[in-house]
Amino acid sequence: MIELDGIGSHVLVRCIERFRTNLEHELGERLASELRGFRPVELREVLEELDVMTRQLAVRPSVFSPSPSEAWPSTNVHGVHARLLKRVVLAQRRALAQDMDAPRQKTTHREAIQWLERELRVLDQIMTSEWFLEARPARIPRLTDYMSIRFAEALRPELAREPVREVDDKFRVLAAASSLLPDLAWYRARCELRDASVTLAYLDIDDFKAFNTRWGETRVDRDLLPPFMELLEAHTFAHGHAYRFGGDEYVVLLPNTDGAWALAFVRRFARALEDLRCPGIDRKPTVSVGLVTVGPDGFLTDREVLARADRAKAFAKQNGKHCVAGYAGELMNEADLVVLEG
Repeated sequence: MIELDGIGSHVLVRCIERFRTNLEHELGERLASELRGFRPVELREVLEELDVMTRQLAVRPSVFSPSPSEAWPSTNVHGVHARLLKRVVLAQRRALAQDMDAPRQKTTHREAIQWLERELRVLDQIMTSEWFLEARPARIPRLTDYMSIRFAEALRPELAREPVREVDDKFRVLAAASSLLPDLAWYRARCELRDASVTLAYLDIDDFKAFNTRWGETRVDRDLLPPFMELLEAHTFAHGHAYRFGGDEYVVLLPNTDGAWALAFVRRFARALEDLRCPGIDRKPTVSVGLVTVGPDGFLTDREVLARADRAKAFAKQNGKHCVAGYAGELMNEADLVVLEG
C-alpha cells in the first residue's frame, strides 16, 4: 500500500482531476473529433484507473479538525496503482511549476513565494518517497499512437512555425540567450510527440579570466571568442542550436538526443578545440560542461532544465574543470551530480 498524509492526499486528488481533464481534452476529444468518434480502449482503461485512485484518495475533511494540516485524514492507495500515480505526479509537477513561473517572477516576498510553491513542495516531497523511486512510470497513450505524426502535429497550431531566433547582438555568430527558452519549449513539444528526449549542454570556457589578463579583453573578443563560437556553431550545425550567454558561457540545445549521444557530442567538440587556431593566442581553450537530458514526460519546466544544466556546469568547474558533469539520479537533485567524463 502507498501511505499518504492528509495534505498529500488532498494535493494528489487535485492532480488526478487535472491530469484526467487534460487527458480527456488532449487525447479523447481530439481523437473523437478527427476519427469520427473513435475512443481507444487504452484511454478508457486509464480513465477508469484514475477514477479508482480518486475514490481511494477522496476523503471529506473533518469538521472537528483543529488545524488545516489535519483537515484531510491520511489515506492509502493500493500499490498496483503506483506506476500510474507516478506518471500523474510527474506530469502535474511540471504543470504546476509552469503555472507558478509567471507569478513567481513578480515577487521576492518570502511569504508570497511560499504560498505560490505550497503544492509544488508537497509533490517534491512525494517524489522522494520509496514507492515513487521504485515505481516505473506507466506509459500513457499518446495521440501519435493512433494518428500519423504530421496530422497530430497539425492539431497543435503553436508548433506550426519555428520560433523566431534572434542573433547575439555583440558577435552575431550564435543565437541570443533570449531565444533559448522559446526554442526549448518548441522542441520539447515536438519531441514529446515523437517520444524523444532533448538535451541541454551548458559550456563554460575554463580560466577565462586568465585569457583576459594575459591578452586583454579587446584581443580576446577579437581573436579568441569569434573562432571559438564559429567552431561551436559548425559543430552544432544540423544537430541543434548554440546560444551565447556571456563572454565565457554558452548553451547548446540538442533535440532528439539521449545522454550518451550528447556526451559523445561534447567529447568531439573538446577534441576539436585542441586544433582551434586563434591569432596570436597560443593557449588552447578548454571547457567545463553541464549536461541535462529530459525525456518526453520530464517533470522539469524549461527554466528548471536550464538551471539544472547551469548547476551541472558549476559542478564540473568545481571538480577539476575540463570535464563533463551531469545527473545520475532520476530527480536530478544536488546529490545526484557526478562527473560523467574527465
